[in-house]
Amino acid sequence: MEMPEKYVKANAMPRRDVLDIIEEFSPELSQIQDKCIDIGSGSGDITKDLLLPLLPHDVEVVGADISQAMVNYARKNNSKERLSYIVLDIEGKMPNEQIGQYDCVTSFYCLHWPYDLRYI
Repeated sequence: MEMPEKYVKANAMPRRDVLDIIEEFSPELSQIQDKCIDIGSGSGDITKDLLLPLLPHDVEVVGADISQAMVNYARKNNSKERLSYIVLDIEGKMPNEQIGQYDCVTSFYCLHWPYDLRYI
């Protein structure tokens, strides 16, 4: 999506669904350690508002999205200590500098988009 402002205004359903998932798995989320990547973080509001508060306070989160526009929006509007954003295409091979960097992966409303799931 190249129109983050429109996405943010229309993402009530994903927020509700992610909140349900996060509530169900909050015991597991509270056990995450070190560094987590959130694949398909989009505008970053769900990652910042719903995911980050449930994680231990020393966990670093990297939001990843294929859209440079979304990552730019997230960096501008949803950055926070322990939370950063990168552009990442999950249909391709993980860049060498990202391999082995994460202890946990989360993804909400993303894995139905890729055509080629070989590297996921």
